[in-house]
Amino acid sequence: MTGAGNVTLIKRIGILLSLDPHGGGTYQWTLNMLNVLNDYFHDNHNVKIYVFFYRKSFPIEIYKAKYSSFCFYEISNIDASAMRWLTKVFIYMPVFVSVIRYIYPLNFALKKENIDLMIFPGAMIETVFCRSNAMFMFTDIMHVFYPRFPEVSANGNLRYRNLVFKYGIKYASQIVVETKQLKEDIIKYYNANGKKVDVLLQTMSKNIENDEDDKGDEEVIAFKKQLPEKYIFYPAQLWEHKNHKNLLFAMKLIIMKMPDLKLVLTGSRKNGDEKIFELIKGLELKNDVKYYGYVADKYMPVLYKNAQMLVMPTYFGPTNIPTVESFYYGTPAVISNIPGVTEQTGDAALLFDPDSPEDIADKIMIMLANKELRKEKIKLGYERIKLLSYENYMRKYFNILNRNLDNKRYSNAK
Repeated sequence: MTGAGNVTLIKRIGILLSLDPHGGGTYQWTLNMLNVLNDYFHDNHNVKIYVFFYRKSFPIEIYKAKYSSFCFYEISNIDASAMRWLTKVFIYMPVFVSVIRYIYPLNFALKKENIDLMIFPGAMIETVFCRSNAMFMFTDIMHVFYPRFPEVSANGNLRYRNLVFKYGIKYASQIVVETKQLKEDIIKYYNANGKKVDVLLQTMSKNIENDEDDKGDEEVIAFKKQLPEKYIFYPAQLWEHKNHKNLLFAMKLIIMKMPDLKLVLTGSRKNGDEKIFELIKGLELKNDVKYYGYVADKYMPVLYKNAQMLVMPTYFGPTNIPTVESFYYGTPAVISNIPGVTEQTGDAALLFDPDSPEDIADKIMIMLANKELRKEKIKLGYERIKLLSYENYMRKYFNILNRNLDNKRYSNAK
């Protein structure tokens, strides 16, 4: 884009990050955004990418080295404290949202750097207060449907999430969700303007995609030797909504007929972990369930490729990164049948009722026993991954960025 005198105008894109490497799919999802922005910068040198971050959020030096073309902007402790205080005021008295938006410290930083478009990945309260053109990206509103889970409701979190989505959706100039189902849901429950909502199907982690099986890594080779000979795989943090409980009940039913099968679990410990370990003990599954905790990206190809299948009984979705990863690695996927899930899977996954341990067990045993079904699902998964490839994701993301940088007609920011 050029202005008077053919002077090139530099467009500035910001993104607010709060990265936790132990954050599971959300972490991988956010890394994909950074990778896309990095590719966008190298594809279009008339942009600058600004990463706004809180010092305590993550070891920024790692990301400065990886994304050396980005500008990094640390939010000061004083501004961060002021933003936390203003957030508390908003949570208790949302009627003051307009006032808070005028005095919110982040806006002064965005104005100082002349940010044209600010990206907020996830349910970030900062989206509500941003007065620049804001792109609000999120993967679900499952708190609307499953408020019983403490991770979305305890300690005032349900009110917090409802306010973030109500006002974030209202003020954002662009909303990006992952399925048509989710688009319909936010129009229904949060009165979203459908004209400013784009659907962008989730892709797998580019970091994992670039990893080979073991590539001579002694740690990966040693890890592979620890794995059971025959296992099903569930990579998920130990949140209650991940539904390990019903999977364990299903596993108890399965080993009565297939005693050699093991269940491999990975993922950081969360609010549901003690109940899970107590249930493993109570069901006498200690020798049948292997929990490896958080594992680094380099181990994931080995875990997928040696698994009989991915089993994912989560209640939250409808999209999940492990499903895409299973397609990529040729691992059959047996997952929860939740509204909108087939927008991601097509016919490539075998679906079950996450409320029914019996159905979960039945579908797992069908996949184990039926070799032709297994081959069919693997083939369909490979076909599906072409649609869900990083390249397709990147191209569609580029289109959204281009449109928002050139066209601000839907902006509610001021």
